[in-house]
Amino acid sequence: MPEIRQRVRPWGGIAALALALFALSCHREPPRPRNVILILVDTLRADRLSAWGYARPTSPNLDAFARESVRFDNARSQSACTFPSANSVLTSRWPAAFLGQPEQAMGIPAGIPSLAEILRSRGFHTVAVSASAVVRKSPSRFNPKGGFDRGFDVFQEDCVWQHADCVNNEAAAHLRRGKKPLFLYLHYIDPHGPYRPPESWRHRFATGTPEKEWVRKGDPNPIGNWLYKGEPNPGLAPGDLQYLKDLYDEEIAYFDSQLAELLGSIRAAGLLDDSLVILASDHGEEFLEHGDIKHCRNLFDTSAHVPLLVRIPGIGGKTVCVGSKQNRFNGRSLRGEIEGSNVPDELQYGLMGELRSVSDGRFKLIQDLGGKPPALFDLKADPGETRNVLPAERRTYARLRDALASWLARNEGKGVADEAREAQKKLRSLGYIE
Repeated sequence: MPEIRQRVRPWGGIAALALALFALSCHREPPRPRNVILILVDTLRADRLSAWGYARPTSPNLDAFARESVRFDNARSQSACTFPSANSVLTSRWPAAFLGQPEQAMGIPAGIPSLAEILRSRGFHTVAVSASAVVRKSPSRFNPKGGFDRGFDVFQEDCVWQHADCVNNEAAAHLRRGKKPLFLYLHYIDPHGPYRPPESWRHRFATGTPEKEWVRKGDPNPIGNWLYKGEPNPGLAPGDLQYLKDLYDEEIAYFDSQLAELLGSIRAAGLLDDSLVILASDHGEEFLEHGDIKHCRNLFDTSAHVPLLVRIPGIGGKTVCVGSKQNRFNGRSLRGEIEGSNVPDELQYGLMGELRSVSDGRFKLIQDLGGKPPALFDLKADPGETRNVLPAERRTYARLRDALASWLARNEGKGVADEAREAQKKLRSLGYIE
């Protein structure tokens, strides 16, 4: 199947959800796939993948999968933190819908239909296998209320914080059981920090032996404690940061090997060419490119630009009918997005704490609801988002500012900024962020 590379403005993580609804509503030839497999890779930056131009060979198997898939080069997650980004992926709702829940709950609240619920109502056997400490059925340290299991017949969470092989083993068992049609949601925690690839995958990129134990262990938290908690500088040196990046790349390479194993299991079960298979990420990862470490801090592309691949059996470059658009189950066609024709002038929006962003594909505006000055970036001329061009692009700024204001008026209540602050405080109190 030829790769269809999209350079239009897709919809971040929820595009995976929107395209998954193809399984429900497409009645045109070729026959629709009967199963949906959604692979969410936690903390995976698009620009660290060789399929997205990274110099290191971190992802040969993902590259091969991309060549068989519809590929969205410029997908951005709607939030730079698992909560509420994963919520948006699983419901196609704007992240603000999940803020301000009673007792700071993080799950999917009653009244918001989830993808699993909709598919189960259509006769799908719905299964989740999650290694995330946030996307949970039962309470955990980082999600005291759980609450992500609604709509799933099975929610397997024994793999929390474990490597991809654990998720694969559980997934393979469900694939062998042969219940169809199947919705399988797999949430991998590689390459989330601490960056600790299996020993057999060490030293492929990270060479030498750093003096500092926290660097050797791939733990970025001492940097976060220095930046956000006022603790002493841990003696960070340029080589330390590079070593952490190298370990992160090794985690990606390890996951990539496990992706091949997963696809092999899907193929062995006879489902690969009878399934819509989506691969996406909930957010990226910062390594001080903009003064932050890890994630849940900003809306720069280091945190927001994620891979999005959709493998549709028998489609190739043919006509595709899919089911939903951004933030709504509304049955509208995404055919133009897939084919690259008749693409509507969509804007991308993002939410992280008090930060909001809007991008038209060329420019991105980041606005702080807490009152800090806004910043405008030319993504074409400055993909690293290092130069604020707002003074020279006043008309562009005004256009995006007004679009963002209109979006927020439609999708957020007046108290959302306060709720976002409280959500950040909750994550901090749980130790998920510094």
